[in-house]
Amino acid sequence: MSGGRRAPGRPTRRSVIVGGVASALVAPGLVTPAGASDDTLPGIFPIVIDDTAPGRLISPLIYGSSEIGTADGGARSAELDRAAHVTARRLGGNLMTAYNWVNNATNAGKDFQHANGAFLLDMLGVPDPHRTRPAAVIEAMHHASLAMGAKSLVTLPLAGFVAADFGGPVAAEAAAPSARFVPVRWRGHAGAADPIDPKVADIPQLLARLVQRFGGADTPDGIHAYALDNEPGLWFENHPRIVTGRMPIRTFIERSVAAARAIKAADPAAAVFGPVCWGATEMVDFQQAPDWNEFRHYGSFIAAYLDTFRAASARAGQRLLDVLDIHWYPFSRRGSLFRTEQPDLAEALLDAPRSLTEPGFREDSWVADVLPVGDGEALALPLLPSLERLIARRYPGTRISVTEFNFGGAGQLVSGLALADVLGRFGAAGVYFACHWGSLAGWLGEAYRLFRVADATGAPFGGRALGVATPGGPAVTAYAAAGAAGAPLHLVVLNKATQAAEIEVAFASGRSPRLLSVRGFDAAHPATTTLPAEAQVGERSVRIALPARAARRFTFA
Repeated sequence: MSGGRRAPGRPTRRSVIVGGVASALVAPGLVTPAGASDDTLPGIFPIVIDDTAPGRLISPLIYGSSEIGTADGGARSAELDRAAHVTARRLGGNLMTAYNWVNNATNAGKDFQHANGAFLLDMLGVPDPHRTRPAAVIEAMHHASLAMGAKSLVTLPLAGFVAADFGGPVAAEAAAPSARFVPVRWRGHAGAADPIDPKVADIPQLLARLVQRFGGADTPDGIHAYALDNEPGLWFENHPRIVTGRMPIRTFIERSVAAARAIKAADPAAAVFGPVCWGATEMVDFQQAPDWNEFRHYGSFIAAYLDTFRAASARAGQRLLDVLDIHWYPFSRRGSLFRTEQPDLAEALLDAPRSLTEPGFREDSWVADVLPVGDGEALALPLLPSLERLIARRYPGTRISVTEFNFGGAGQLVSGLALADVLGRFGAAGVYFACHWGSLAGWLGEAYRLFRVADATGAPFGGRALGVATPGGPAVTAYAAAGAAGAPLHLVVLNKATQAAEIEVAFASGRSPRLLSVRGFDAAHPATTTLPAEAQVGERSVRIALPARAARRFTFA
C-alpha cells in the first residue's frame, strides 16, 4: 500500500485505490482472544445500556461516502449514496491530487499509465456541454450532494502541479515542471469575476468562484469543508511525475498552513481537514520522511502536525485546522481484506473493527508491528482513543475524521456486519466525519440503512451514544443511542457468530425496556426491513433471539 515501511504480506497501494480508473463511549465488550465468529458462545449475551448518563453526541456526518461516479461499475455512486441515506460526501482520492479546476483534466499517476485525461469527467458523467466549464467536476459532485441533503468535502491540491492537458501517458522525462503540467498557486489574488489564467491553477480564485456560486459554508448550499490534498506521504510513489522524491515534513506542513490560511480567507466558515494520511506508517513518520529526525521528538508525524498547526493558529488569531483527517484500511496476515469476498477471511474481517476502539485488542497484521497496543501518549492501538489523546495534548478542540475506509466487498453478508460495526464505533467514539471508499452497493448499503432509515417511531439511529456493557465477548457487539429526554432509545446489535444467539437487554436505571420495533438484515433478509418485535419480557429485561450473522436495530420506549 505504500513505499517506505513495507511489511510481509502487505498489499500494494494499487489494490487499495480506485481500481476503476482503468475501467459516553459504547464499550463493545470485554477483550477475549477468541475471534468474532467463534462458535463457543455463552447461553445468553447480557447487554446493559447506561441510560443514567447523558452520553456522547453522535455526529450525523459519520454516515458518509466517496464520490467515485461509475469507477466501480454498475450504478453511479451518487445513486447508491442517496439510497443509503448518506449524510456526507467526499470528492477525493488520487485523482484529486492532480486535478486542474481550470480545464478539469487530471493525472492518474501509477493507477493508470501516469496519464493525463478526462478521468473525473468520465467517472462523474459530466455531459459534453459542461465539460469545459471551470470546476465542472466539483460542481457536479456538490450538486449531487445538495440533491440528497448531504454535506460536501472537496479535496484541494498541494503537491505543486496539476495536469495541463488530456494527452494521455506522461513519460518520465516529461515530469513536472514541464508542458504537461501547470503549477498550483495558493497565494493568488484573482477574484471570482477576474479572467482565468490557464497557465496556473489558482486555488484562491477557485474558492472565490465556489463561494460566489454556492455561498459560503455557513449558507444552505455552501461547500462544508476542504481537505488539504490526499495521502501526501505516498505522493512520490503514486504521483512520480509530479513529486519525484519523498516529501519533507517541514515542506508539507508549511504548504498546509499556507493553504489553510487561504481557505479561511476565502470562506471563513469552511472546515479545513488534514493531513489525510493513508495509514499507520504515514501517521508515524510520514513514510520515512527525509527530515523525520528533526521531528522525531514529537513521537509521531501526527503529533508534529497537530502541534505546528496549534502554534500557527495562535499566530494567525484563528483556528486553521478544524479536523484531523486520516484513512484507515484493515489488514490481516491471512490475506487482503480490501473489498474481500473470500469466505475464509470472514473472521479476520469481522475482527478488524476492534482496532478502532477496543482496549487491549491486537490485530494479526503488520499494523500491530508499527503501532503498539496501549493507552499512553504515543500513537497506538486502539486508534481512535489514541488520536483523541494526541489531540488533547497537541491541539485541543480538533475533531477527527476517517475519510477513507473499506471493510470488505459488497457481495458478502460479513462485509455488511463489519461495516455496521465500524459505523457504530465511529458514533460511540465521537468521530466527526467519515466517508466509505467504494460504492455502497449490496450489503454495504444495508449497513448504512440499518442506522439511517427511520423506524416505526419516525427516527433514525442518532442523538447521543450511551454506554453499553456486553460482557459476553466479541461475537456480539452493541451500540445504543438516545435523542431528547423521553424519546425512544435505539439499540444496534450485531451477531457476528456463525450460530444463533440470545441477548438479554436491560437498562442501568432499572426501568423495564418496552420493545417498540425491530429492523435489520441477515441471510434470510438481504434487505434491511421491519421485522416482528418478538421478545420474552421479564421484570426488568427482555430476551431476544438473534439469527446467526445478523444485524438488528431495536427501538425501546
